[in-house]
Amino acid sequence: MPGKEIVVGVSGASGASLPARFVDLAARAKGVSRLHLVFSESSLEVARNELDPGIRSVEDWVSRLRLPAAAARRIELHGNDDVGATIASGSYPVAGMAVIPCSGGTLGAIANGISRDLLQRAADVCLKERRPLVLAFRESPYSLVHVENMRRATLAGAIVAPPTPAFYVTDPSMERFLDAWCGRVARLLGFELPGESFRWDGGARKAPASPVRRRRR
Repeated sequence: MPGKEIVVGVSGASGASLPARFVDLAARAKGVSRLHLVFSESSLEVARNELDPGIRSVEDWVSRLRLPAAAARRIELHGNDDVGATIASGSYPVAGMAVIPCSGGTLGAIANGISRDLLQRAADVCLKERRPLVLAFRESPYSLVHVENMRRATLAGAIVAPPTPAFYVTDPSMERFLDAWCGRVARLLGFELPGESFRWDGGARKAPASPVRRRRR
């Protein structure tokens, strides 16, 4: 099949709508042939609290997206304890990986080369194979431990991309924020999302003037 194979790891940080929207869009993207999904043990509990109390399994999580049949066939699920999965080996040619959201514990493990499960191992593989690894770190404010782990992960080759809003998007709704951020992550991984239209246009669309008057010096 043409297109890239992308790994999406979902850790137990808050922000369950982030991976749901990213997978929904990426599974429909022409540039993606397969999405490999791996969930940490606590991520489904977060999904039940933030999305739907009826989510009991990864299959429930995917079914909730209501993907078209063609898009659903692009998804491959992996158990987090399956250390023999394809994505655990550098010989399997995935194009990159995103951890959405990325908890502090997951960031710490990745930054320090600790591979206790498949999610962490798949991230470690991307680093050692020099493939894009995007970490949607979901903590605020940052402790010095967080800052140091982000520094270490960045030096190792990861891209730390906290899900911050694009304030230049004219419609400040949650859906627009999610789509704009997901589009940024997709481009970091080398593909485009369908209908993505949130790029800054070089100033052709001017930002509104500030209502605050500045004092003359």
